[in-house]
Amino acid sequence: MKRTLLFLMSVIMVLSAYAQKSTSVKAFEYPDYLCSNPYTGKPIYGGNTLEISYSEKKNSYGIEFRYGYVKYSLSLSYKGMDDGRYVYTGFEIGNMTEAVVMSSTKLSRFLNNYGQVQNETFEEDKLIEVHISGSGSLSVYPIKDIPERRKRIEEKVAKQDLENAARNKLEELYPYAVAHLQDSLKQQVVKEFFDNDGEVKSFNLEPYSFHTYVAVIDTNKQVVVIQKDEAVLNDELQNEQLHGKIDYKPSSMEGKTAKVINGKVFFSMTFHPELNIKEHRGKVIYDKHGFSYFENAKVSYAAPNQFTPIEDMKKVIEASITKIGQYSLYWETLDNRLVYLSYKRVGTGVLKVHEPVEVYSIYK
Repeated sequence: MKRTLLFLMSVIMVLSAYAQKSTSVKAFEYPDYLCSNPYTGKPIYGGNTLEISYSEKKNSYGIEFRYGYVKYSLSLSYKGMDDGRYVYTGFEIGNMTEAVVMSSTKLSRFLNNYGQVQNETFEEDKLIEVHISGSGSLSVYPIKDIPERRKRIEEKVAKQDLENAARNKLEELYPYAVAHLQDSLKQQVVKEFFDNDGEVKSFNLEPYSFHTYVAVIDTNKQVVVIQKDEAVLNDELQNEQLHGKIDYKPSSMEGKTAKVINGKVFFSMTFHPELNIKEHRGKVIYDKHGFSYFENAKVSYAAPNQFTPIEDMKKVIEASITKIGQYSLYWETLDNRLVYLSYKRVGTGVLKVHEPVEVYSIYK
């Protein structure tokens, strides 16, 4: 019984080892690879990583690499020799298109860090030609993995990751910051206009005038103005803007200026202050039914232009007009707030049109 048990255990161990061997996958990742510069033909780095693998169970090779912004994953089987080169055929896993790979050395040798040790010239025994239907061809020369090179590649990848994060931050926060600051400044102009009896002294309202702002927005979407025209409003933030570590500064943003410094987006913009005061004309009828309001058309109770005035305007009119009749109206608004209002009574004939009566004005 004991011998039988030991025999069975031995058989299980052998089968287990065989199963592990038959399903094992060997792989090696190269830190980078060389390819040919399309203009000069000289060696240039092609991507961050290149992985070559072999599945014993499937008896197939895999090649995975990134070229530009596109990642390719190939599944290949050995087909034979052609003009002294090893030929492998298969497909690109992402889109199932046909792929052919030819190499000067067996792909199996590349599973053991068989790459170039220098980047000045191409070592032809390291050549792996990749042909993907619809995507063109690429000559790949794996770079041997050594600690110094791996560290350099990792630093390069980390730097690229930081730049990508900074670029994403800029693209996310910059449009919001500009829109937020523009809206805030417009509200300041309107507020000052109403608070100071129609005068705006903090902004130049001359035609074609503008102000230049430097500001910053953080990840909490808090916008702070650093400088208006030549006046510095925040010395600490200006110092950070001038001397802080720049994580990302785009070379061109269609004339817009912005950069990511210490995780915050610093930007500059121009603001054209203006007051969009709208003029209105209409009529009001006061009769036993109360007040009815019409704008810019012939008065009719069924007219589609009958409207309800804003509350301030309604209060002023109904407190000022005490006699039944028809009255022509003229009023001005800014951001749907009343700026000026006058009316005049209209009789049955031209001679009975009264002088206009000013009943509301924010101006001095």
